[in-house]
Amino acid sequence: MQTAFSEPAKNNSDCEIRVGVASWDDGTNTEKSVKYTWFVGENQKAARGGEVPVDALPQMLDFAIRCGYLRLKHDDKPHNLK
Repeated sequence: MQTAFSEPAKNNSDCEIRVGVASWDDGTNTEKSVKYTWFVGENQKAARGGEVPVDALPQMLDFAIRCGYLRLKHDDKPHNLK
């Protein structure tokens, strides 16, 4: 993966969530992926794996919700309302 953006994971400060060009991209920079990564070894290199296509995320979330593994929480007021 060629990381474009990253942020610390909220569930574990030793991990990151990354988005960018997928490792399987054919050189056109059109295949996007997201990765949950942790760091290993003395040099703290990002672990391999954990990379999925961005366009698979909606189905993954829907599946986890339907299986009871995830529940979406909604605030009383959306953050974008002025």
